[in-house]
Amino acid sequence: MSDHTGHTDDVGAYLLGALSDLERQAFERHLRGCHECQEELERLRPAAEALPGSVKQLEPPPGLKKRLMAEVEPGPRRMPSRSVLAVAAALVIALAVAFGVSQLGGDDTRTVTATVADAMPRAGGQLDIDGDHATLRLHDMPDLGRARVYQVWLQHGERMVPARTFEVGRSGTGDVRLPDVRKTDGVFVTREDRGGAEVPSEDPIVSVPL
Repeated sequence: MSDHTGHTDDVGAYLLGALSDLERQAFERHLRGCHECQEELERLRPAAEALPGSVKQLEPPPGLKKRLMAEVEPGPRRMPSRSVLAVAAALVIALAVAFGVSQLGGDDTRTVTATVADAMPRAGGQLDIDGDHATLRLHDMPDLGRARVYQVWLQHGERMVPARTFEVGRSGTGDVRLPDVRKTDGVFVTREDRGGAEVPSEDPIVSVPL
């Protein structure tokens, strides 16, 4: 069995392609017989694969590129250090686990209280958000009869996009499952003719700004 201690810092660098050809070949030979490195590789692989698309791409400050190039650019008295590359790779993957992968996983869990029009003093509700799922829960809403329905709208900037229609009946309660609302500016409810509308016919009677 090959020496595991000499390869403990190579997993992150290997995933990010930061090893030289000789170092990569040596690590792959070691990997075939090292269960610890195999487990660590599989643990970090999803973060490394998700990293390119997990966070918004930003233009780095000009000085940052210059400082990094000064560290890794070959020169008479400066050569890339394997340990520096390993530490940098581990740091990048750690950031992906802490930030980027959490975005992809959609672990935004919260409850937002709804604001209801004064004309319905007993009515109320909330929007339960759990990652890429959301449920609008309302209570004590008036029954609109057979001619009209409640309609949910999702606000995107200045646009109001129709989502779903629903009824409450005599119970006055309504639980409405909604699509992903993480990029939505708000969830609103109006009263519309049965069949729904393309644009709201009145000001919202239920508002949940996000």
